Amino acid sequence: MSLIRGKSQTLIAAGCAARLLDLDESTLRKGLAGTESLTQVRRGHGKRQRVSFILEEIISIKTEWIEAAQKPNRSVLRLAS
Repeated sequence: MSLIRGKSQTLIAAGCAARLLDLDESTLRKGLAGTESLTQVRRGHGKRQRVSFILEEIISIKTEWIEAAQKPNRSVLRLAS
């Protein structure tokens, strides 16, 4: 997702985004565990720099993870029969 779009986008703190995705905040900041596609918005400078994420992207990735978990694993079903 691009930051320049017609829709309004909501910025949320890294801690809140981490809680929504059930991940550690450091994992989210490093872009690990499938979060490398999330946009990190850096605000401020130096030691006081804060990182925010776009709420709509967080919701989208969480939805993808839920849908992937709900799909039956066909290879396991074939082995069981």
